[in-house]
Amino acid sequence: MRLVFGLTGSGFVGWIAYRKSSLSASGAWSAVLMGTAFIVLGGPFWFGTLLAFFISSTFWSKWKKRHRAKAEAEANYAKSGRRDAGQVWANGGLGLALCAAYALWPEPALQFAFVGVMAAVNADTWATEIGAFSRTAPRAVLTGRRVPPGTSGGVTALGAAAALAGAAFIGAAAALLASADAAPQPGA
Repeated sequence: MRLVFGLTGSGFVGWIAYRKSSLSASGAWSAVLMGTAFIVLGGPFWFGTLLAFFISSTFWSKWKKRHRAKAEAEANYAKSGRRDAGQVWANGGLGLALCAAYALWPEPALQFAFVGVMAAVNADTWATEIGAFSRTAPRAVLTGRRVPPGTSGGVTALGAAAALAGAAFIGAAAALLASADAAPQPGA
């Protein structure tokens, strides 16, 4: 039953994301495979946390897409626009490996590691998408020198605050999902 639900739910999410130009064809197929695996191997906590990342990051990626500051920053991004299979697996692959490990060996530390991984990828996306609106030029994380917006490794106070908010968002979503998952079921 989980397989059917996984394919149906992930297929719907992948199709919508493809139609809204959030995912390329390869990204949509990868999202369907990954989402189905999260549901089959892990269940609502795992899939819900992944979905919280995907929906929130997609929102910020689309937010003010045509704004001048965002367009200038995106001109320097290595990749922009539709997320492809490589980006889907880069953001969710380690989380899926942790989910699979948990299915074999239900150690709570694996859930905490998963939340940490998803918080990190969400923080990165929020920092990139929101940090593009900073009114101050970013500074290179290694040298402290000012760099053009969109430069890899460039940080701003706005981007750092967005990263913190993105990580906290995943932590809150995971906590809600974990408490719902642990709630007594009717008739039990």
